[in-house]
Amino acid sequence: MDALLSRITPGQIARFAKIGALLIAFALTAGYVTDRLTLELAGVGAFFLATLTLLALPGQRSSELLGALAIWLTYAEFMAAVQSGQFNLWRWAIVLATLSLVIVPIKVQHLRQLARSNPYRSIAEQDRRIWPASGQSAAPAPYRPAAVVPKMLPDATLPAIGFGPDADGDLVPAGA
Repeated sequence: MDALLSRITPGQIARFAKIGALLIAFALTAGYVTDRLTLELAGVGAFFLATLTLLALPGQRSSELLGALAIWLTYAEFMAAVQSGQFNLWRWAIVLATLSLVIVPIKVQHLRQLARSNPYRSIAEQDRRIWPASGQSAAPAPYRPAAVVPKMLPDATLPAIGFGPDADGDLVPAGA
């Protein structure tokens, strides 16, 4: 196992992917600015940009990255429309369809992984965004345990408010 591929680390791949993603982003920008970006080049460029961006930033969620790329490519299309005077709807549609084709295998793989881990639990219980491996502190607000709030003494200037039935009042407990 003295081959070159056996010595490459994932960190090196991420570094090369960052450089490649920047080069493709610059090439797509130049294509938008000069209005020489054809439908085929836009689709191929979006595919490679999405793939290299996912490789370059492994700590980010794939749907967030591809959403950011969709926003960036939409912005680039609008800027090209401002410069040329016409919006290229087909090029924009191909770019967004390409990004959606990149996300489909990722989501299918995630569902396959969930099915392998425990096929009889609901997806909501297995979703990594709701129950993170790092603990409950990273969970969304509805799933986070309530924070311990120190008990405060009532202020003498504020009247006390009670929610229970008052013996002196005309509130009668339910069922009485």
